[in-house]
Amino acid sequence: MIRRALWGWAMLVAGAAASAQPLPTPTIRARSDQSAVIAGRRVAYTAEVGVVPVASRPGRQDATAGYISYSVPARRERPVLFVFNGGPGAASAYLHMGALGPWRAQVPQDPAAPLPAAATVAPNPDTLLDVADLVFLDPPGTGFSSLTADADLAIYRSVDGDADAVAQLARAWLSAHGRTGAPLYILGESYGTIRAAAMVDALRRQDATLKLAGVLLLGQALNMIETSQRPGNVVTYPVALPTLAAVACYHHVRPAPCTPEGSAREAAAYAETYLAALFRGRALESAGRAAVAARLEALTGISRDYYLAHDLRISKERFRVELLRAQGRVLGRYDARYTAPRAADAGDTVGPDAFSPVSDLYGKAVVEQLARIGVTDGTAYRVIVRGEDDWRYGSGDSPFNDWPFMARLERAMAAVPAMRLFVGTGLYDLTTTVGAADYLFAQSSLAPNRFRNRRYPAGHVAYSDDTSWRLLMRDLRAFLAEKPAR
Repeated sequence: MIRRALWGWAMLVAGAAASAQPLPTPTIRARSDQSAVIAGRRVAYTAEVGVVPVASRPGRQDATAGYISYSVPARRERPVLFVFNGGPGAASAYLHMGALGPWRAQVPQDPAAPLPAAATVAPNPDTLLDVADLVFLDPPGTGFSSLTADADLAIYRSVDGDADAVAQLARAWLSAHGRTGAPLYILGESYGTIRAAAMVDALRRQDATLKLAGVLLLGQALNMIETSQRPGNVVTYPVALPTLAAVACYHHVRPAPCTPEGSAREAAAYAETYLAALFRGRALESAGRAAVAARLEALTGISRDYYLAHDLRISKERFRVELLRAQGRVLGRYDARYTAPRAADAGDTVGPDAFSPVSDLYGKAVVEQLARIGVTDGTAYRVIVRGEDDWRYGSGDSPFNDWPFMARLERAMAAVPAMRLFVGTGLYDLTTTVGAADYLFAQSSLAPNRFRNRRYPAGHVAYSDDTSWRLLMRDLRAFLAEKPAR
């Protein structure tokens, strides 16, 4: 407790000091004037690649953070959208090249199709650049950013320290581009959804005058307990059930005619009954246990015998191994439409993930985009930086901590009444499931007019599927155009 209190006090002091000090000037690596045709209209913009010094504590600049931005001559009310991926340890290449940037990598649409060595990159007709400046942020150590030899890694590899550094980067960009009075939106994916929630606090600490308008989360992980699926937490199994049912239907394993979307709704409707059965545990009589197992088999395609032998539950990871066991295939973790051969020694968890080669195409495509902007050494851009598995989520060693990231975002939104929240989830995502997103809002204090909860017919990287990507871009554009919540 004392250590966490001291850490919180240090961040408050750092925030106050950061707001009082002059903001660092970005070092520009490349800049060029370009244009794009969006909705039939040509939009001129400036593309820029740069890095900004950031500090682990006041007066100690021991890292840089990077950005790739696209901006147009702006009116004061034109929004700025800050965008990042997650990891931790990922640069923003995936959202940049897969969904939002002015150029987009096109990947094969059939999950069973062989993948090319490199994706075709073409102009993105659905980029949001006509309605907002786009600033793709790379945390210290990723992209072109760096950590000094004596950088305080304990800070940069923590939720609050990482978010504080990225907030410093965002403020420096706003100052250098004359946009400090603009409405600000923060879009994070996967772990980046946790960073987004923490970044709201960091920005408010560093500069209370900034106009925070909205937070957008793709593949949200704010309710980490449901995402991580702690084995003894019975809530996590009904929460995951809609995704299991949708995936089973997609792979034609459900015994009855179905649609994936309808299967997810059917499973969600059964979740309360399922939870009650799990809650009863050993007290549930054999007839009731058999009825639940039969219903779960009908929903997920996993045999009732399996459920009876495993206390009426199956983890998301084990589901990946069991669903297509007869075909010798294992489901993808990040997009269960993709499969890979099942190893003979497949255990409770299986890797590498069948979807990873698709993600890799976005990482390769960003090098071509950097060259288009004017960067001569794009291969030095680090898409993924693997850590030492010592990331600090703020839980310390306490068994009582529940990682309440949604709660801190709700507090910030209570303090900033104009802020709104958008959550998008892929139906076939076996990591951050649609049920976890629904449960997040079921337990939330937010009024319905403060949030949007959307789902898409794809996986964790929802924009890899073109149909899903178009729906997502439509929804993001509508969210940016909405009036502030009242």
